[in-house]
Amino acid sequence: MDLIFRKNIKNTVERVLHVPHNYTGGILEMTFVVDYALPKETAVSVTKETAALLRSHSQVFQNVRLNLLHWKTDSVLTNQPIPLSMLQLGRGLEGYETLPEKKSLDALTDTLKRFHARSKLVICLLGKDAVILDEKRIRENLQPFLGRKSIFLCMPENEVDGRPEIVMGAGILAKM
Repeated sequence: MDLIFRKNIKNTVERVLHVPHNYTGGILEMTFVVDYALPKETAVSVTKETAALLRSHSQVFQNVRLNLLHWKTDSVLTNQPIPLSMLQLGRGLEGYETLPEKKSLDALTDTLKRFHARSKLVICLLGKDAVILDEKRIRENLQPFLGRKSIFLCMPENEVDGRPEIVMGAGILAKM
């Protein structure tokens, strides 16, 4: 990750944490989604660097409850509670295998709304194959809170060399 990307992700995280009625102190609960359509080396390196960036950014992330959501298919989304420090070391993705298939953001946002509503910060690492099937359903899922708490890191076509594009919440509809 280059310096500009690091600065942009820090600013985006600060914007999410300072949204009215969001994080107010104490132990932060967050969710990190990893799209299994990405190559393993890309997924591991971006998650490690993002975790290291968050831990170095603020004291808030020193003691965070992290839910690592493995997005394998639309019907297989597995949650794994893991310390952020373990993700920083590259653990949590040991059994990672690339599953290149189109996945629907509808299913992802539905799962996030139903099971991860307590998270004050949601970071989604998406591959280029994520699609929108029902824009209305995604809008409903992003309301009232998920759209303000989420950051989407969209990998470009050339995933190995490129850095992720940062998209906040409901802006994902315009991006896709």
